[in-house]
Amino acid sequence: MTGPSHRRGTSSSSIHNFVRSRSPWMRYLRPLLPSFVSDAFFPDHRPTWRLHPTSYLDGLRGVAAILVFFCHYTENNFRALIPPYGLEPDPEEWHGLTWSADSWIQLPFLRVIFSGRPMVHIFFVISGFALSYKPVRCLHAREPDKALAALASSAFRRPFRLFGPCVASTFIIMCLRQMGYLTPVMDTFVEEFIKWKNALFHQITWPWAWDRDLRPAYDIHLWTIPIEFAHSMLLFVVLLMLSRAKLPIRMATVFGLMMYCLSCGKWAGFEFLAGLFLAEVHVLRASKAKEWEGDEESQGPNWALKSFQIFLVVLGLFVAGWPNHEADKTPGISFFHEQTPFPFARMDKLAPQKFWFSLSAVATVWAVGDLDFLREFFEGPFAQYCGRISYAVYICHGPVEGLFKERLIGHPPIPEWGEPGAPEYKPALPAMGIKGLIGDDTTIQITLSWLFGLWLLGPLVIWAADVFWRGIDAQIVTLARKLETVCLDDTEPTPRSQGYSIAA
Repeated sequence: MTGPSHRRGTSSSSIHNFVRSRSPWMRYLRPLLPSFVSDAFFPDHRPTWRLHPTSYLDGLRGVAAILVFFCHYTENNFRALIPPYGLEPDPEEWHGLTWSADSWIQLPFLRVIFSGRPMVHIFFVISGFALSYKPVRCLHAREPDKALAALASSAFRRPFRLFGPCVASTFIIMCLRQMGYLTPVMDTFVEEFIKWKNALFHQITWPWAWDRDLRPAYDIHLWTIPIEFAHSMLLFVVLLMLSRAKLPIRMATVFGLMMYCLSCGKWAGFEFLAGLFLAEVHVLRASKAKEWEGDEESQGPNWALKSFQIFLVVLGLFVAGWPNHEADKTPGISFFHEQTPFPFARMDKLAPQKFWFSLSAVATVWAVGDLDFLREFFEGPFAQYCGRISYAVYICHGPVEGLFKERLIGHPPIPEWGEPGAPEYKPALPAMGIKGLIGDDTTIQITLSWLFGLWLLGPLVIWAADVFWRGIDAQIVTLARKLETVCLDDTEPTPRSQGYSIAA
């Protein structure tokens, strides 16, 4: 028999025999390979990944993390692609940018390819949902003790989950800087270590600024981490406060707090609490679906609702193209800019986009859970893999780009500048990388350079993130669970002696 299954089996057996014949060195090579490659070479050690009721959120978070990488890659290397299609940028608004490429990727809706900022808001809504889901499910099952135990467990492990990988990654960045791979060496190792410690204490793990961008040293992209931690704690407090409340009162209170956060301009608080509200809706919908099981009329699709959710997703894709500058001049976006309510309309230049990104993030997370074709995509193998490495992609993409972009992306020939011998003199530089090979003088050249550069740099980011996920991120998660087990007090409470009390 020579069917497809037989050929696949022969191929798999050949790979397995190849690995076994070279097992000593392959065993050491395996941790350095991407997981999907090592799984092919080591099928006996391939992990099994199962879907759960909220797996689509993992997939959505994973794809959003990839788009954040695309965003920073584009902003750092191809600034001419950032302005909206057809808009002549103001050099003062765009920090010296004198022209805009009219590339197809700058068109409305397609701009979502490199729209990273709305993805951050999706992260926060998903975090509010994921952190609330288990306690809310226990509350609906009339198991308050289990809900409080889940809440305590999440609160205990949250700082390890968020800060642990960042401590490791920024320490690696510090070492790379000290060795001269990222920036020229300016300080001794002790001086650099003190700077790293200060950045760690006062920026990366500093939750007291709430939703301010602290622009952390060593990796500016980690500005969201202290915001994530602070609002995780806020979410836990709200859950604890409402854990004994009746369902209608709990949901009404959460919705009221969401509106209060918006009225105060606190977009991150709104997003986390919206995640809690969506978790309640999800659990209610699941319980009703179970009650209606077998009733075909009750299970029929609500086409009006589905159509509205599709409209919200499409609208969210359009809003995701909101530029960082001159939004009031961008066709379509200018309408939303004018409708931005107080206080977002007056806080700062980027506040209006944060208001609309918050609303579209909530709508997107809600709609993806109900629209079968989107849910199936985000539950697919590609999106699920992106979800597993999402935090590692977010952490690793900045330093990986810094290490390789000069050689891979490069630049076209740069003529000398100034008079030889003068302090400001800069010698001519030869062409390097993709830009040197293709050029960046025309829109076509810029778009091709963007595509080829992404094709070269993207696999390196995924590879580094995969290794970081297995070697550091997942290990910290396991360590936090073990530490929680060690610290857990499982002793039975001792009955209080009669006549003995402690004043509160």
